[in-house]
Order: sequence, then C-alpha cells, then structure tokens
Amino acid sequence: MFSAVHSDRSGRIVVAADYAAAMSDGSSIGPLAAAVPLPAGSDVVQLPGRTGIGLDRAGRPRELGQGRWGVAAIVPIGYLRMGVPAYADDPGQPPLRPRAYAAVGADTNGELVVSAVALESDAAAADGRSAADLVARITATQREHPSSRVLRQLARCAKDYRCRAAANAFLGRHDCALPVAAPRNERPPEVLALHDDADAAPTEPAAFRPTPEELVDAASRHLEGGGTVVAFGRACEGEPLLAVRLIDDAIVGIRERTRLGTIHLETNGSLPIALRRLCEAGLDSVAIRLASARAETYEAIHRPDGFRFADVRASIASVISARVSVALRVLTLPGLTDRQRELDALIGLAGELPAKSSLVLCGLAADPQRSLRVAPASEPAEGMERMLDRLHTDAAHLRIVALPRPLVRL
Repeated sequence: MFSAVHSDRSGRIVVAADYAAAMSDGSSIGPLAAAVPLPAGSDVVQLPGRTGIGLDRAGRPRELGQGRWGVAAIVPIGYLRMGVPAYADDPGQPPLRPRAYAAVGADTNGELVVSAVALESDAAAADGRSAADLVARITATQREHPSSRVLRQLARCAKDYRCRAAANAFLGRHDCALPVAAPRNERPPEVLALHDDADAAPTEPAAFRPTPEELVDAASRHLEGGGTVVAFGRACEGEPLLAVRLIDDAIVGIRERTRLGTIHLETNGSLPIALRRLCEAGLDSVAIRLASARAETYEAIHRPDGFRFADVRASIASVISARVSVALRVLTLPGLTDRQRELDALIGLAGELPAKSSLVLCGLAADPQRSLRVAPASEPAEGMERMLDRLHTDAAHLRIVALPRPLVRL
C-alpha cells in the first residue's frame, strides 16, 4: 500500500503515513493504481488551494487537513498517466494551470510513485533537455550562425521554456521544431490546453514570421547534422495549415537541399485542401492532434474556429489517399478518453488508418476536475487500463507509441 502525500504552503512534500494514497479516475476516488517509481525527468508540483485527499483505514476518502495541498507529477515523454490526483476543489480559486497532472503517492521508503505506465522504454533518448552540454552547444551554434532568427528563437525556447524539440536543434538528434508563427483557429476553454504537457511548456510563440530560406537553412542543418525529423506545428505554435504557402515553399526548399530525414507536420487537420497541398509538396508524415474522436466532444473541447470535426476526418482521408504516413496524436484525460462512447469512436477512427500507422498517446494539459465539465459524462469511465487493453485488442494493426518516429512515404 502506498501512503498519501501533500505539500505545505512552502512547497515542501510531506508523507501522510496515516492515509493511503488516492487517485481519481474522473468520476470517483479510489486507491492509487498502476503505480511506478517516479521516472527521471518528472516534475512534481503542488496544487495550490486544493486540499489533498487520502484514504482512511476503512478505505474512505478523507481530506488531509487545512493547508495540506494536493501534489501531482508531470511524467516525461514515454509515460502515460493512468489517474489524476485526488483533491477537494475550491470554487473560489482560479482554475489550475493546464498541465497533465498525474496522481502520486509514497512507497514504504518514502520515495514517490506515480500512476503511469511506460509506453516506450527508449523515448527518453529523444529528450535532451537535461544534457550537460546543452547551454554550451546553444552558445556555440549561435556564434556559428549569428544571423539565424530561427535558431535564436529555438535557443530561447530551449533555455527559457525547456522545449524538448527546440533543445534537439542544438544537440543534432531526433526531432527539431520549425517555428512559423502561425495563428490559431481553436479557442479551447481556459481550463485546458491542446498540447502534450511532457513536450514543452508553451508560453511564447515565435515573435516573427520566418522566410522559407530561414526554415530551409535550419532544417537542413539539423538533418545533415544527425537529426532525423524536422517538424512544423509543435507546442506553442498555432495551426500550421494557416501558413500553408510558407511551409509549402520550405518543404520544397528542404528537399532541394537534402533528401535526409523526415519532414513532419502536427496539425488539427482543419484545412483538408491545404494539407493535401503540403503532402504533394513532399511532406513525409502527418500527426492529426485531437482530444476526442466524437464530434460533439471534439467541438466542445477544441472549440474550432472556421472548421468542424468533419474537416478533420476529411484531412485524415486526404493524407491516407496521398500515401503519406499518418498518425493520430490523442490527448488523453482520465475520466474522458476512457468513457465507452469515446473509446468506441476512437477505435472506429483508428480503424480507418493503414496498418503500421501510429496512435501517439500523450496527456491532455488540463485542470483535472473542471475540464471534465466541458464535456459532461452520461456514463462512468472504464479506466485507463481498460482503454489501453481495448486499443491493443481492437486497434492491433496500429503501433501505440509516445512519440512520432522517423517515417518515410508508404
């Protein structure tokens, strides 16, 4: 059995040994389940103004006491949270900052554990944010390319906001983000954010619109220097399909410079015609980002501006017909994604993808309790473990992963 933990007002983590660790599945509170030792690279955060909840000796949920705030973890890339923290919400408090909060507890030695499962054991290799020489590499690269606005922006993203894909630009490995300062065409409620919280803390989009030549220079440098993927549409970016002309020119220029690596796009799939144009320009892989495969839930969460869920489905079909590698990047939230109707819809959509395509599972950044009110449930959640079991069984033709991998045209 694991013990409950809480934080005091100073942020110190305290083990409440008289209470068992609890978690929420979105509809009820129970014992902490699917617990693993806190992975390296996790962020442990307090939930200000939210009293932590544990289980008494009879297994009943109990508040831990005034001033004893809840604690959560943000797990790194490669892990998927299975339960959210149990706490008493305070309507008088502002919403929690949207993050992919996972429930935590403490083992008999007082070491933290978290409700999560490892999707890919080697995903951590794609995260160089803790590399000892990162700052030195950033400095050296900027000295070598002093006029590159793209590298200057990526340096700021890597150092100030700890963006994983920005850091990779200076480490010459894995995927590198290519910022294009695209506008947004989604207006989600303030209690959630449509990004993968383990990848970055998006707070500052690019302050300039790069030229195609600037993007070509940054991309070819990465791919010719050991990197495997360059990606449009990451983290703090808006919707890249709204910058289709710029990206089209950049893709053509990259492929004129080098045939190495994968040119990847992450998108909400709002503009099927624009997406088809980028596929024809030489795009290698596409990940369609969504928090639900049900139109009603999708539109309540994403609040699309100028498009509907039918356009997203048309984009998926367009990518498949263009014979470009496709993935669904599913933003998961316990209590939402694991509802039966949500699962049925996701499995149905996944069934339209070619064999060996990917389901990229990551955590939806959200206030765990208030975000569920955006799409109220008419049924209890089945649990995240059941969700994974169903995906492995009913979408067995797909790869379930934590990161898009270097891919080529099918």
